[in-house]
Amino acid sequence: MPTGSSLKNRLTLWTFLLLLPVLGAGGFFCYYTQQLEQTSHLDKQLLFIARNFACSYRDVAPHNSASSGFCDDFDRRTIHHAGEQAARLYSLQGEILCNSQHPYNQQLELTETARSNSLAGRTYLETVQEANGESFRRLTYPIILNDQVRYHLQLAQQLKELQAHLNRFFITTLLATAGLALLLAAGQWLLLGRLLSPLKKLSARMDKSSEENLAHPFPPEALPGKEFQQLAISYNGLTDRMSSVLHRSRQFATDVTHELRTPLTILRGETELALRGNKNADELKQVLNSNLEELSRMGHLVDDLLLLSKSELGEIPLKMEALNLNGLMEVLHFHGTIIAEPKQIKVELQGPTEQVSLYADANRIRQVFLNLLTNGIKYTPEGGTVTIDWALQGEMVRIIFQDTGIGIDSEHQQHIFDRFYRINKTGNRNDGGSGLGLAISKWLVEAHGGSIMVCSAPGQGSSFAILLPLAHKPEQKKTG
Repeated sequence: MPTGSSLKNRLTLWTFLLLLPVLGAGGFFCYYTQQLEQTSHLDKQLLFIARNFACSYRDVAPHNSASSGFCDDFDRRTIHHAGEQAARLYSLQGEILCNSQHPYNQQLELTETARSNSLAGRTYLETVQEANGESFRRLTYPIILNDQVRYHLQLAQQLKELQAHLNRFFITTLLATAGLALLLAAGQWLLLGRLLSPLKKLSARMDKSSEENLAHPFPPEALPGKEFQQLAISYNGLTDRMSSVLHRSRQFATDVTHELRTPLTILRGETELALRGNKNADELKQVLNSNLEELSRMGHLVDDLLLLSKSELGEIPLKMEALNLNGLMEVLHFHGTIIAEPKQIKVELQGPTEQVSLYADANRIRQVFLNLLTNGIKYTPEGGTVTIDWALQGEMVRIIFQDTGIGIDSEHQQHIFDRFYRINKTGNRNDGGSGLGLAISKWLVEAHGGSIMVCSAPGQGSSFAILLPLAHKPEQKKTG
């Protein structure tokens, strides 16, 4: 079978090849049943003739069975009772007494097996195959007088007509089997054509898939059957993901280009200004310091991009270990107090007193906490407050970073974890960030089996909540 043949043709061919032996077995069973039925019918007919003959002949059987009158009477009665069957009468010892006037008398022969069965009062049926290919059905029947076997009666009938009937039945069954197999295969071929026609449309849609038509889903209801509809739903899901990936890729390329172009433009402009005219040492040092800041910002941006790219490829293994969450929060509070001091922002820490062990990568989870804390301090006006509130929730720990800053509009909240997403890009370009901090934080939290969400309102501050699984149950401090 060629590998390029269609699924419809292959399934139809396999169905036809499977139907042939199945229907063939059914046809053979029908033929075998018909053969048994016809043979049984013939045997009953022979037995019926033999019983009638023996019943009527027994009453007139003379004592001298060898007389010509006896054989004439036998011939007359065999013609009356048998007709198409050859008949022969044997003595008790197996000698031929009388023959009917029938062309098949030569097929009559009293074998030892037939004679012994007749002597025992049993009928004996057998099929005789001649050298010329003709077949006969032969019956040996005992004629009983006064509860004693007196004669052996044999009847024989040619099976030519029966065999011709069976041959016709065989040919009819064979043709019906082949015709039914072809009919069923043709029906399946037509049905598969209707079933697979929508798949051709889906395949054509896939071949023509491009960035422009990914937004147009394939209607699942156009396909018959739940399985085919699920295929269309999966295809639509794939196109949605592809569209999302393409959109993010375009946005990523645009943002990266924009983010790198700005510091490169600054570097180029300041360098060109430094090369114009005579600059003293202080002026050149100021230009170099400015260039160093831009290079540092570009370095952070590249590092963050590499981190996210490796995280998506699974190339950043987390060094998971049990760490003291109480101590980590105290250190985080201390560092936050130092960072917030220039803006006179108060950093508060609220949490349980029992010792809690968290199973995490210490450096990565500290990176997440410190990023959210510094963001809260950065977007909180002078004299505001940033609160670190953490508590236990069953087998999880909930950590909330809440500030009294400028807040975030609801339209921006669903995008703040996207790469390079900034609410006010022009206002935040020189704040030292890469626009990737929250995206990295989200990936790290989810890599630890947790989740992160934001709740904010403009002018009322923001609240970032993190849920992380615990490593061990908390140990209560002993009280005196």
